[in-house]
Amino acid sequence: MNDFKRGDGVSSVQDEVNSREPGSGPLYDVLPSWCPEQLAVHSDAYAATDAHQEEAGYEAEPGVCDTAFGWKSLGQELRPNDVTTDLTTFQHGNRALASKEMRKSQDRGMAHSEESRLANLLRRVSREDDRDRRLATLKQLREFISHGESKVTMVKQLDTTLSTLNDILNESSKLLWELRQEAAACVGLLCTVLSYEAERIFKWLFLKFNSSSRDEVKLLYLVAAQRALEAAGERKAFSHIMQLVMSNLQSILENVDTPELLCQSVKCILQVARCYPHVFSTNFRDTVDILVGWHIDHTQRQALTQQVSGQFISY
Repeated sequence: MNDFKRGDGVSSVQDEVNSREPGSGPLYDVLPSWCPEQLAVHSDAYAATDAHQEEAGYEAEPGVCDTAFGWKSLGQELRPNDVTTDLTTFQHGNRALASKEMRKSQDRGMAHSEESRLANLLRRVSREDDRDRRLATLKQLREFISHGESKVTMVKQLDTTLSTLNDILNESSKLLWELRQEAAACVGLLCTVLSYEAERIFKWLFLKFNSSSRDEVKLLYLVAAQRALEAAGERKAFSHIMQLVMSNLQSILENVDTPELLCQSVKCILQVARCYPHVFSTNFRDTVDILVGWHIDHTQRQALTQQVSGQFISY
């Protein structure tokens, strides 16, 4: 019995040992499976028990179980430095989360502000009765588009924007010709700024062109296409859709029946030839044949013949 270092943690074991009959078997048979062969319990938390045991003639030495089971004293468990570190990390984490939420809130506010501004411009340009005010509002819309800082907003409202501009293009008053040209410029600029939506906008333009019965409106659609091609320029922003554009322009050139539409479609084709010569090369022969036919038509005005001759030189 003197081989054991007593503690409260082994009191039940001691009682069981005392109750065993002499000669009933080895002592270690009664030890529970969770206790090592040399059982010793010592902790700062049991200081009072150790003192009592020392008075009773027992030694209170540090034992194996302290390290075997990873038990720590009360002072080791509650170190102020550890608590402070955890608290500081927690506070920094809260600040980071708060900053992130604040940035998200600001972004949402800015996006909402841009959407409201675009919606306001579209509403004013549609409902304003004064021609000069409408023109000024439309120029503000073109400036808004040209900045390109709110592409997400413009994509969200692309259908509404195109519909509003299309209504302006189809107005019948000749007094609004400048306004309608400005609307065509907005369509072309929108196509360039939203280059990843260029295919959708070009398809919309050619669909509207083919469905329109008014030559002056068709002319404005071609003006919009020319503005888009000119704005894109050498950046090759439309390389992935240029074959589609060239095919539609070639079809338009083959079917136009007025000098104005002829000249405007040729301007668009010339822009393709300058920036995408490899695409235009497949349509070169057909384009030249059509222009030759217009050039030798003696019923056409002399001004048109001279213009077609100049376009030949450009090719």
